[in-house]
This record gives sequence, structure tokens and C-alpha cells, in this order.
Amino acid sequence: MAHVSCFCGGVTQNVRPKISTASNGIALSLCHCNTCRHTTGLLCTSYLPIQEPEISANLRIFRTSGKSARYFCRICGCHIFRNEEYNRGEAEWGVATGVVSRTDDDVIGEVKFTDHKHVSDTKDGGIAKWISFEDKEWISEEADRPEIDSAQSESLEAACACGTVRFHLTRPDAASLVPRRNYPDLTHAYCETAASILSNVSDEKWWVRGGKYLAGTCACQSCRLASGFEIQTWTFVPRANIFIQIPDRETTTANIPLDFGSLPPGILQGYKSSPAVTREFCGTCGATIFWHETEDTEVIDVSVGLLRGSDGACAGSWLKWWKDRVSFVEEVQSGRNGPFATAAKSLIDTLSNGMKGELVNQYTT
Repeated sequence: MAHVSCFCGGVTQNVRPKISTASNGIALSLCHCNTCRHTTGLLCTSYLPIQEPEISANLRIFRTSGKSARYFCRICGCHIFRNEEYNRGEAEWGVATGVVSRTDDDVIGEVKFTDHKHVSDTKDGGIAKWISFEDKEWISEEADRPEIDSAQSESLEAACACGTVRFHLTRPDAASLVPRRNYPDLTHAYCETAASILSNVSDEKWWVRGGKYLAGTCACQSCRLASGFEIQTWTFVPRANIFIQIPDRETTTANIPLDFGSLPPGILQGYKSSPAVTREFCGTCGATIFWHETEDTEVIDVSVGLLRGSDGACAGSWLKWWKDRVSFVEEVQSGRNGPFATAAKSLIDTLSNGMKGELVNQYTT
């Protein structure tokens, strides 16, 4: 059995993995398809095949197609299960790997992330270009394709899978440099940096880098349990540069500056992951949308998987990726043990090395 639980604990149960008797363990894939990115807000997902689970009252269903459905916690937004119908209507179930905390190790055997799926949907390789698997390293036909130049665009569209949450970003401007925010763990590891440095006494506008917004990866326990997956990807954008689309009467829409206090109900659903932090997600499809301090909302973490840029999933003409560190890399095994914890650490180590250029950027479509 495998024990699974979301951030809030509203969905907690044991599930039974499907294990091939011919193998010595479990091989997992990272999926980069458009549906996975826009349904979760992340750049990739991963599921463990399981037997049919219990569908509790706290699970909300979103059907991505007539034969595919995602199940997420209606309280914290964490993705838990996926159901896909193949072979004359036979359902294949999967559980998001990030919610697996412990297993019967002697039965599971070794767990490894081994390959990528649907990388071509990303246009630019997405996060796969930084994760090279030693036993499966194919070079995509798009691996050496030059980045599409979309620098002339003055807005970047973003939306979740169901379209309930739609917004756009504008380029950094004078208003982008007005807010103040402490340094994030992404740039200054909290576990080894003095509070006097983290407080950003010099008031550096670290979220703007060369006319782009800073973006990075996170492996903290909170992001993992709030999303359901191993790698969260954020970009840091001032609220003054975020314009959200809301219905205006019955036939038109209006783009207004993001203001959490004045949004109509039904667009965003908030969950306080700590007294000082609120995470916003779509209550219809479960996509992670924003992370922000509850009292200070001037600089917002935006889920990169929602972005719909012409140059690809990593939005290279808009985002400057921080490659020196995966945020909260020290927490990759927090709250979990056994082979899934080991596999997660190996995955994040591979990502860390890949972003630093220590591995060959190879991936499969």
C-alpha cells in the first residue's frame, strides 16, 4: 500500500500501486503536455499507476476530455488522482507522486523517474531541458531550435485549463520597482542566511532582471502538498503588472488590475497554507494560480504553467530563470520516507545539476 495525503489532510487514504511482477520496481514519467501544465499550473506532472481508489467527498472532479479526469482537493487545491479510459472503457488510475508519503518498501522495490512525455507541447523543451535521465537520453528534434522572438509583445496571456481564471502580465515598468519584498529562498537559502540579509535592507528590486521577471523552481513540502507534484515553478511579478479578466455583464469581459479584495466570487479560491501565506487556485480545474503573503500582496508568485507565450512553456522572452538553486531543496524529503522520497531527491538533484549546466540537455518528445 501507499499512503497519500494532501496539504490540508482533507484527502487522506491508502492506495494500492500497480506493480509489474516482471520488474524490480517502478518507473515514473514526467509529463509536459499542455493539459497537465494548464490544469496544474506547473511545468510537469507525474503519476503512479494504482488500482481504483476511494473517491471521498472532499475530492472535486475536472474532466479534461471525455475519457480523462483529474481529481483535486476542494479545500487546498492539491491534485490527487487522474483517471483515463483506455482499452474499451477500462479505467487506468494514477495518484500524483507528490502526495505519496510512505509505502510498503519491500513490495514496491526501487522507484525511479526515467523519462519525459509530450515535451513537444512545450515548444521550447520546458523544464525537460534541465532534467536528463541516464538510462533514456534522446535528443528532441526541437532541442536546438532557436528561441522564438516575441520581445515586441507587450502582454503575456495566462489561463488555467478550464478558463475560469484568465489574466495577462505586462512588461516591467516604473510601477514594477515600487514594491518592497524580502529575498526569497530561491536566491538566498533560508537555512544558511542571516535574517539581516534576508530582510533586503538595501531594497533591491530582485524580481526584475534585465527587463524580465525572475522565475525559478521550488521543491518545498508546502508546494508539493498544495500542488500534488514534485516541482513547482514560480515567477515573481508585481501586482501592478497583473491584469485579471472578469465577466462584465453577460457578453463581455473586462481586464482589471489584480485586487484580491474586490474580485467577484468564483474566480479564485484561497487556501491559507500558513498564517502569513495564501495560495490561490482555480476551484473548477484545480490549477495553482498565485502564492502571496496574506497581508502584503504587492509582489505575487505566479504559476508558470499557466503562461501562454508564443516562445514556449518557459517564456524565455519574458522570464529570467534562476539556475543557481532550487528553492527549499532541503525539504524535498520532508514528511516522506522510503523509495518515493529517494526518487524525489534524485529527481531534484538532477534538476539542480541540469540548471547549472552540469548535464547534457537531452529530452524525448
